[in-house]
Amino acid sequence: MGNNAAYSTFQHAVITIYNRGKLDLDLLDALAQEYRDTDIDSGGDTGLTAKDGKHLEAICILLVDPEWVPVKIDDERVYRDPDEWESSERYWKWYEITRGRWGWG
Repeated sequence: MGNNAAYSTFQHAVITIYNRGKLDLDLLDALAQEYRDTDIDSGGDTGLTAKDGKHLEAICILLVDPEWVPVKIDDERVYRDPDEWESSERYWKWYEITRGRWGWG
């Protein structure tokens, strides 16, 4: 089991700053870097959403890669559940950001 409290703390900080209109990519990266090489775990997700309804992952993806949109792969065998392709693509984008960009895990 990973560090759920760290995820909850990060989630609260990012969404609070985002709601105030003060979150930019540099600040997001700085906040995320605090958790580099840690066992931060999304099991700490509190379900908190921003005033505009976005959740943590959506906010982070928007700031890191504003042009990104999920694209369905033609070979549906790639997805565990073909009806859930969009959430699967978001998961892999989130993984790319948290592991590749921020060095989490």
